[in-house]
Amino acid sequence: MADADYRVIQREDDSFAVEVTRPGSLLHVATGFASQDEADAWIVQDRRLWQAADPFRAPAHRRRGGF
Repeated sequence: MADADYRVIQREDDSFAVEVTRPGSLLHVATGFASQDEADAWIVQDRRLWQAADPFRAPAHRRRGGF
């Protein structure tokens, strides 16, 4: 699965949002972040959750052995 593209944007009300683009999916916008640091932390968590949800990704301990 290809990775998503993330873009943090500052909104007119000085809050932050994250635009998420995944291949084959519609644009998703996560809103309501008080700071860019909060938005960046959300991106890290979103990546981690999407990687964990990928049923075709081999567990990390099996990747190195070529299985």
